[in-house]
Amino acid sequence: MKYFQTISIFFVLGMIPFQMLEATDNIIKTGNIAINKQTKIITIQTRLAIEKGILEYLLVGDHGKTYESLLKVADNKPSDLNFALLLIGCEPLDYQTFIKIKNQKNAIDILKKNYPNSLLNVSIIYKKRTIDLNKLINNRETKKNFFYWVYTGGYFLKDNRYAGDLELSYIGIWSDRSAVINLCSDLKNPYQGNFGYETHIQDWVFNINDVLELVIKHNNTQ
Repeated sequence: MKYFQTISIFFVLGMIPFQMLEATDNIIKTGNIAINKQTKIITIQTRLAIEKGILEYLLVGDHGKTYESLLKVADNKPSDLNFALLLIGCEPLDYQTFIKIKNQKNAIDILKKNYPNSLLNVSIIYKKRTIDLNKLINNRETKKNFFYWVYTGGYFLKDNRYAGDLELSYIGIWSDRSAVINLCSDLKNPYQGNFGYETHIQDWVFNINDVLELVIKHNNTQ
């Protein structure tokens, strides 16, 4: 019942046009986003956006801020990802609460204890091989990467439009209120010094627009 209520809400809002949804027994697909209802795993067919540079996003839309995102996706909207996360039972964490928590030394412990259904595991697959994100993303401050992704859900404007669909922000590395998912990190603004994250591709051969599969699931899903 909860599944059908969720779909009905998104149809009413016009966020998931009926003709864009393809469904089988366990898989629901819209554009390049597929949702496995049984395993509760979301997969997104993305392409490499940049090879070098500062990263403020892990994923944006094709016409979004691709100059500062590792990956890009076409034929979808961030609201599609929001729909998918709700469908597999994730719970969005209020953005302002997230900001307060992420700047605390024990942020991860707080999230694990109080908001486990907002924590996500995000991985990248290239040619059927799972890639260590440390091979792609470099921490410019401490050189140590611990990736904890949080479902913050974005927000709706006063006219009921979904803000992420306008910004084309799917997954933020530098926190973005309009993004559906944000990285829990206390690193500083990368444009104000040698801070934040940048692309870090070593020992891998990639080209712009190479296809990489983004896999998203609950942090406690095996």
